[in-house]
Amino acid sequence: MQITLETDYAVRCMVYLKNNPGKVSVLGDISRGARIPTAFLSKILQKMIKRGLVRSQKGKKGGFILARDPDKISVYNIMQAVCGCETVMRVVCNKTSSPCNFLKTCRIHGVWEDLGKIIKMILESRKLSQL
Repeated sequence: MQITLETDYAVRCMVYLKNNPGKVSVLGDISRGARIPTAFLSKILQKMIKRGLVRSQKGKKGGFILARDPDKISVYNIMQAVCGCETVMRVVCNKTSSPCNFLKTCRIHGVWEDLGKIIKMILESRKLSQL
């Protein structure tokens, strides 16, 4: 499994928002504070909003704030928001949405499946509040 730069940035963004509770943070502050390029951060935040992890507020005092308690957001939730995969297995075993061509003859598939379950369990157990 490879953690993408986008996933790393998404976690850093969420940690920044968690560390500024109740404060509406503007894009530039998050970008500087989490060391994420602004254009990339904007795309990440849109995905976080779509998944209900972040709220945006428009207007003069607008910006971004966590949509849920950090105890209710797992690292897995963040990863899902940016990579769009429902299971870690798709990331570990197959990079497309189509079934693996070797599924019936693959001798290692069971290992990858077990690994995917373990990774998912760990990522679900780690909450934003712990980071």
